[in-house]
Amino acid sequence: MVMKKGLSLLFLLVCSALALYAGGDDIVGVWLDDEGNGKTEYVSAGDGVYKAKCVWLAKDKEKDGSPLKDKKNPDKSKRQQTVVGADVMTVTYEPEKNRYKMDWAYDPSWGLAVKNSGYITVKGDTMTIKAGWAFIKVTKRMTRCE
Repeated sequence: MVMKKGLSLLFLLVCSALALYAGGDDIVGVWLDDEGNGKTEYVSAGDGVYKAKCVWLAKDKEKDGSPLKDKKNPDKSKRQQTVVGADVMTVTYEPEKNRYKMDWAYDPSWGLAVKNSGYITVKGDTMTIKAGWAFIKVTKRMTRCE
């Protein structure tokens, strides 16, 4: 009887640890977008918050060969920064829903920055981003690559 309780407790602890591991940090890593045009790296900022930045673009050069600039950034002071290296998202993990709430997102190709625009789910090596702004709805998939 004591052995069964001990095994039950051990099983419960292992399941709890796996549940904690499966959530939250499963977004950490480098992800390739579904078109193969760009890679985004997600890192933990602590307390269930994660930040993302652009780390690679298939087309990362201006016509003159210089690094691609963030010309459409709504913040004029950031228009001379390169797109590669730019912060593009902040998300917060919602453990009760096993997803990430998009607190802030920026798309350099559109020059659009929005708050509370959608959510992200991660299953294995696949990320699904569902976002919306006004009447525009977007679903994007990404694959873990690092």
